[in-house]
Amino acid sequence: MRNTYRAAGLAVLAVSVLAVTGRENTAAQARIVPMPPNLFSTKKLNDHLYVIMPSGPDTSNVGGNIGVCVSDQGVFLVDANYDLDWRNGRAIPMAQAVIDEVKKITSQPIRWVVNTHHHGDHAGGDPVFAKIATIISHKNAREHIVSGYENSAKNAPGAVARAEQALAAARGSNDAAKIAAAQDDLGRAQMNLKMAQTADAQRSAPMETYDTEMAFYLNTEEIHLYHTGRAHTDGDTLVYFKTSNAIHWGDTFSNRWVPALDGSGSTLEWVQWLDKGVAISPNAIMVPGHGQIGTQADVMKLRQYFTNLQEAVRQEIAAGKTREQAMDDVKLAEYASYPGGAPRIRTTVGSIYDELKRKP
Repeated sequence: MRNTYRAAGLAVLAVSVLAVTGRENTAAQARIVPMPPNLFSTKKLNDHLYVIMPSGPDTSNVGGNIGVCVSDQGVFLVDANYDLDWRNGRAIPMAQAVIDEVKKITSQPIRWVVNTHHHGDHAGGDPVFAKIATIISHKNAREHIVSGYENSAKNAPGAVARAEQALAAARGSNDAAKIAAAQDDLGRAQMNLKMAQTADAQRSAPMETYDTEMAFYLNTEEIHLYHTGRAHTDGDTLVYFKTSNAIHWGDTFSNRWVPALDGSGSTLEWVQWLDKGVAISPNAIMVPGHGQIGTQADVMKLRQYFTNLQEAVRQEIAAGKTREQAMDDVKLAEYASYPGGAPRIRTTVGSIYDELKRKP
């Protein structure tokens, strides 16, 4: 179903009707990461379209690239970053930091925020933005976001209790490193509990959803949202700024990053998603969910990554290898040094193995 908004009168012609999933537990969490005011840098694409990008030596925990479209009717934002994020021993208000960055660009208010999918580094800030803007997502993304709030409210108190017990045990060992790590874990658990207690799933989750396509008409930009199937998740949104000829891919395209696969996504369908996205406008500016702004060639490089992995796994299956053997055998040296690296390659191989074995 196609939905259309005309922002001049905000006339809705058709509408179909966190914390959110957390980041992976990797060694990157323990690194020293950028702090305000140097969390972001802003890339100007034209007189009304910008990308707020993570900055600093390690961007793996600073959220994704955020699209900013300015018009007289207000600001249209792509993704919400985290709400609070634990870094260097304290909770940082990431969504508010994004709002502050937008204020450096324009005095226009933020009126619309699109979640490209449900993960916390892209939708975790919804409780902050929902107070000032309309949150929009694919219908599947909203379902994941709501269940994420519900699961967090259920699990966060127990996580705090376990972290308190771990800290007590660490103190008993008199090991300074263990104590420091346990204190950090407790601080993060307490932050997550605070978010779980203050977030209202029905008020913070996307209020508008769509099925396959949705359009917005601002005075500066014609914007189309597309969902063409499963890829990184089963609720991905691709945002096409038609007037500016720029595409924001969310995490369906990460530039020189090893992408993660959500349990609801599909490695096989992801290739089709990339083909359909490029077909919208092959010469568009390609804005990834993570990494530097690229071109069609960069998107095709990611496509080649998936097809190379799929062919390698097919050969493993043909040779009678088990899932674990395939995960041990298949390696792509070129990608191992990218953020995400070898661990994500290994888990992706396992997912491809499962999909190919299920395929008739």
